[in-house]
Amino acid sequence: MPPKMDSRVFITLESFENSYITIVEWETPLLNRLAHPLVADGDLAYLVPDDQIQLANNIAVVSGLRLAKDDDFRRRCLTQYVNQGTLYAHGNPKRRFILAPLSWTGIERDELSIVTPPVESIPCTIWTVPLSSCCAAYLRIIMQESKNSRVRDIASADLSGIIAYGMFGMTYEGSYMKTPEDDPEEDNDKSVDFLDEAAWKEKDALEMRDVLCKIRGWQFKMKDEWLRDMLIQLVSGNLRYEALPSRETQQGGTTEPETGHA
Repeated sequence: MPPKMDSRVFITLESFENSYITIVEWETPLLNRLAHPLVADGDLAYLVPDDQIQLANNIAVVSGLRLAKDDDFRRRCLTQYVNQGTLYAHGNPKRRFILAPLSWTGIERDELSIVTPPVESIPCTIWTVPLSSCCAAYLRIIMQESKNSRVRDIASADLSGIIAYGMFGMTYEGSYMKTPEDDPEEDNDKSVDFLDEAAWKEKDALEMRDVLCKIRGWQFKMKDEWLRDMLIQLVSGNLRYEALPSRETQQGGTTEPETGHA
């Protein structure tokens, strides 16, 4: 169960609603919504349209949120590594509250939709983005960073988790189907149902085909159509994250994946 919301965060969010500020879930809230299990509860991060970000930060300060000090948190979030937005500290134990500019992700307002049903514990309207826009945003962040940057590593890990848990339905809950490789001694145990190798491969192939079909059906803006191709290559295993274009390759005038890594 998520921790109880700090009163200063509640007042901040309530004031956002009263001031008609648009906030878009990002990082921890968004990853949790997409069923990514490897994120910590409690931290809150939101994207805010650039023309509202200054007012949003003013409201946060007036509402009692404290600007985080360098030693409040070890760097973990994307926004901390790239110094995008403003980081606040609140609660005991301390939690992050982050406001970052929407433009950093390349997400545009017409891609947003209101979270339904509303989050009962949050006193304001929360906006979100479809899976296609989320994946495109992470790809843009990865490709605008230097080749060996920590930001690329974090964004790549987040995107691979979004794909695995949001598209392939991986989960830590529910039953687990064993295979003979799990325990050779159980191979003759008639009470254990093993999925034979051919059936397992067929299941994987059908799931892959379904996911690729969904990506091909996603709506992208004309200028982002090339990101669809990148996603298809990543998901199908024909492209490694390390081979995605970087700041260096784009400065050289190309967005083509690097060769030799696929």
